[in-house]
Amino acid sequence: MNMPHLPTHWISKQCSARPVSSSTLAKRSSSLLVALLVLAGSGTVRSAEPHAYHELRIYTVTSNKMVGVLERFRDTVEPLRRKHGITTIGYWSAPGITNGGTFAYLMAAGSKDELQKQEKEFGEDSLFKEGYAASNKKHGKTVDKIVVLPLVVDSTVKFNFASTKTTRAFDLRIYSVLPGKLNAFRNRWREFAVPIYERHGLHSAGWWIAGNKDADGNDHFVCLLAGDSIASIQKSIGEFHKDTEWIRVEMETEASGKLRSGVTAYKLTPTDFSPLK
Repeated sequence: MNMPHLPTHWISKQCSARPVSSSTLAKRSSSLLVALLVLAGSGTVRSAEPHAYHELRIYTVTSNKMVGVLERFRDTVEPLRRKHGITTIGYWSAPGITNGGTFAYLMAAGSKDELQKQEKEFGEDSLFKEGYAASNKKHGKTVDKIVVLPLVVDSTVKFNFASTKTTRAFDLRIYSVLPGKLNAFRNRWREFAVPIYERHGLHSAGWWIAGNKDADGNDHFVCLLAGDSIASIQKSIGEFHKDTEWIRVEMETEASGKLRSGVTAYKLTPTDFSPLK
């Protein structure tokens, strides 16, 4: 491993000529090693997702108005969200669809209250009001329905929001988990589904439990998977369901009944202004 160049003043402070105890020296050596690994980008030191709250919004776009939605978010919404400190992890739309379709994005904050405060300031910004008015005048109604899912960040989840050199496709799924089955479904997803999907080329960007339930009292379990393309995602899903380990796990975990009642899936591609690609 090629070690990076460290500033001379930093090294001199760590390598002081004053006598130090063996325990102090050990601590300094450990700190130096961690710093070197981080700076070298070895990948052995990885920070966790710092935000305790995420929020997913899914738009059902009015027919022929996808261009208008993307234009408004690209030119007005996303720049002003950054100005007001709002973190958006990714923006996606249904691929190849201009007549209606789906537009979705995922935001992150320290808490729901923090995001609401930021959103209030953003909504009161005169530049947003001007941009929104101009968009409405140009495109008219652009959205038929908006679904908002507040997402709880589970302490056991591993997020992977790093973008790749090539643009990927994403599989966003919202499972309806039957009452009393949430822990079993979550454990099965974490321990088995994620690694098996990974083995077949479909990578987990993250998963969440929604803070609200559906009309039938079912929990919402949300996951985001990434693949090379829509076609490769479909191929990976087919291979997953034929995987002998998954067939065994599914039979064992559902011996006393199903864990979920259904799933809504969206095959999406990132927009050109999406941080996550």
